Amino acid sequence: MTFQDHFAEHWLPQKPLSSNRKNGGYKRRTRTKALDCAYIETNPLAMQSLIVTDHDGADADWQASLVGLPEPSWVAMNPHTRSGHIVYALKDPVCLTDAGHRAPVNLLARVEQGLTTVLGGDIGYGGRITKNPTHSAHMPIWGDSQALYGLRDLARALGDIGALPEPHRGAQTVLDSSVGRNVALFNLTRQWAYRARERYSDRVEWEETVFAFAMMKNLSVIADSFSRGPMEEKEVSQLAHSVAGWVWERFTPERTLANRKRWSKALTQGKVNRKNALIEELRKADNGR
Repeated sequence: MTFQDHFAEHWLPQKPLSSNRKNGGYKRRTRTKALDCAYIETNPLAMQSLIVTDHDGADADWQASLVGLPEPSWVAMNPHTRSGHIVYALKDPVCLTDAGHRAPVNLLARVEQGLTTVLGGDIGYGGRITKNPTHSAHMPIWGDSQALYGLRDLARALGDIGALPEPHRGAQTVLDSSVGRNVALFNLTRQWAYRARERYSDRVEWEETVFAFAMMKNLSVIADSFSRGPMEEKEVSQLAHSVAGWVWERFTPERTLANRKRWSKALTQGKVNRKNALIEELRKADNGR
């Protein structure tokens, strides 16, 4: 058996964009009709189960083994140039919009960046569309049926060959990763939202404002910093909605006031403890004379 037998299970879009032309004419179709097209949507906007690296050079089917990485789930190649999409399927898809569980998204961005770098991937490839490995326009090289990976497995494999970027709060080590844009925009938006929440009492106004802030940062900071350009508006909307809801529920005015009182009390107690410690040190020093 090959991974072809498991392709449909791990290709998740329910009504994917698809086209027979690489550069245009994309429409949403049923999964069955989409698979009649040469190019298909890779992942749903809010969930990622496939990591695709666009290798423009020759011998795309050999790149992973040449650098010491595990066997890809499949490689969809141009039969003439032998360039192609190198694909790793994840055992557990990663939700890109869950404000409460960002560690998998952060790791996914680092893995994607590492694969792009070590496999000679096109840094301008956005990852939204991939070659349909079941279509006759491409030459598929299917991996073993067990070529399905945990995110940490891929991170460990990249780490073993020195290709996993170091973690960075500002996403500065993953500037060629499409998921890195999500990480950076999430951090920018949440940090602003923590401070801004107490100024809003209407949830609708709050969610509209968070979205406006996220879009502004997407079209400025993200567009300027990342090789793959800004995120699509729908992706930004989903991210902003997640941040807005999470912060709204957890940073209520009452909870913020209670936290400030607790922090103030802890700060005061800390000052008292340091003062008492200093007095005790002076007393011991005086007794030792």
